[in-house]
Amino acid sequence: MKVPNKNKKHVISFCRRICPGSQCIYVPVDPLLDKPLDECFSIVPKHIISHGGEQKFGWSIWHWRKVFIEAEFHSIWKRPDGTLIDITPKLLPFNQILFLPDPHRRYEGRQIDNIREPISNDQLVKEFIALAEERHREMNKGDLADQHGLVIVSRRVEEIDYQMKQIGFALVEKFGPP
Repeated sequence: MKVPNKNKKHVISFCRRICPGSQCIYVPVDPLLDKPLDECFSIVPKHIISHGGEQKFGWSIWHWRKVFIEAEFHSIWKRPDGTLIDITPKLLPFNQILFLPDPHRRYEGRQIDNIREPISNDQLVKEFIALAEERHREMNKGDLADQHGLVIVSRRVEEIDYQMKQIGFALVEKFGPP
């Protein structure tokens, strides 16, 4: 997935549907060393204890050109001087993210599913998104909703992961890499 251009019409309308009245902004990424990947909701509050500032909630906006756009619930650090920065390590390096502040949402210890919208009308894209939504539901049944990091997955999640990989390969062949 890539950081989309915030000035594209489909990005603007997608963000308006998620959080009316908020504007997407580019936020620089400066990940902290020796912290777990993608654990913003624990990393940012711990960092604030020793460095001050605030935790800001919102959505990282990603897209796969011609395929789909996605919003991932996320938090970033607002330094005491007001500068916004993403301090959470990610699997792939990025210089910046596209961040949609959401003053109405807070992290309350439970996973929040990504918001996905197809750009293509292709049936494979719709199947991929449906599987991603089912995967989230499966991964958040009962006590799983409170677990983070490495978890033991069910047989159904393994099946979904396999199907998503197969569809992902087909999408790459059809549309190019994310």
